[in-house]
Amino acid sequence: MPPVSARPHLEQALREASGVRFLCTGNVVRSAFAELYARHLGLALPVDSAATHYENTRLIRPTRDALAVRGVDPALVAGFRPRPIWSLPPPEPRLLVLAMAPLNLEAWRRFHPGHGPSFLLREIEGVAEAIADPVLDGTDFGEAFTAVGRCVERLLERLQTGGSAPS
Repeated sequence: MPPVSARPHLEQALREASGVRFLCTGNVVRSAFAELYARHLGLALPVDSAATHYENTRLIRPTRDALAVRGVDPALVAGFRPRPIWSLPPPEPRLLVLAMAPLNLEAWRRFHPGHGPSFLLREIEGVAEAIADPVLDGTDFGEAFTAVGRCVERLLERLQTGGSAPS
């Protein structure tokens, strides 16, 4: 099992989170998948997602297909609309922001200076690494969805245990 995050603030943020927001560049692949998969798994907190750089109008087919394979309700997927961070209301102070890559964190922090907890999604697994963008980086879609899915599952476990890594 990967080590617990070296960032002690993550455990506190998990304990105190009032909601979860996933971020990626366009909100049509990684963050959209994370939001919809977290809803499918029954995340008990309010959850949403947003783009940090591009404004898009709909999910792309690989995202819809990956969600279908995981049994996510087609109506939930059909109702999803990508949103850029600049279209959202100001975040609540305890909103836990989980970004796919450092550039998403940087954009979020520029747009919401002084906002509370924001981390890379992979820090949930104890790894401070990005999940590459299949659209912009040419990464395999399947690998990206597997990594995001694993992190979302781990996030739910961590939230259920009050932020600490389950034993």
